[in-house]
Amino acid sequence: MKILFLCFFIATLAFSQTGREIGEKSHATQRGFVDESVETTMYLINARKDTVVRLLKNLTLERPNSEDYSLILFLNPPDVRGTGLLTHQNPGGDDQQWLYLPELRRVKVISSRNKSGAFMGSEFAYEDISGNTLDRFDYKLIGEDKYEGKECYIVNRIPNYENSGYIKIKTWYDKKSYLMHRAEFTDRKNSLLKVLTFHEWKQYKTGAWRSDKMVMENLQTGKSSILEFKNREHKIGLKESEFTKRSLERGI
Repeated sequence: MKILFLCFFIATLAFSQTGREIGEKSHATQRGFVDESVETTMYLINARKDTVVRLLKNLTLERPNSEDYSLILFLNPPDVRGTGLLTHQNPGGDDQQWLYLPELRRVKVISSRNKSGAFMGSEFAYEDISGNTLDRFDYKLIGEDKYEGKECYIVNRIPNYENSGYIKIKTWYDKKSYLMHRAEFTDRKNSLLKVLTFHEWKQYKTGAWRSDKMVMENLQTGKSSILEFKNREHKIGLKESEFTKRSLERGI
């Protein structure tokens, strides 16, 4: 009887978590990195499987209350070299984002109405790039399932900020590690739009976890984008002064 009671108690605890609590635990796996530098290879693949390759540098500064700063700089090929995206995260609302276009030699503000637009021709929207902070979503635990052999919680994340291109993001969280494995994006027409999968999770010395490969597939167009990360470093001494519009124009 004691064993049966204990099993029942453990099962009750497992189901007593809310979607928000699962989201919080997942969010915590990404924090504590202090700052980050990583080299990124972006593959843009059209429906005919033609591929364009771009090289980027990503810098991120962790700040209190998830008000992080990030800078994405394009290194190659020549037609996009010098292009950059600066993001100041606002966990409770619209992030501030600026895009620098070297051919125009000016910084363009990404308005909240354009956050659902494609980032530099990829299948990632500006709102995907800006970061999935906790308070930008409402959470609803809708079930459990296996994904690639891993027991997962399934949670609907519902954007609560204006002008999102999605009505919900169905997300698979590992029940042991709380890492994300899969996310399905439903558009404003209530049609399944994209699927994002996370691969090669790794824990760094700071304790923060990162996926070294992300694949975004557009189910409506047949296009996909792959991000592969290498030479990732944490705690390298980045400063807030390196995440300004002037630094965006200056580049690496």
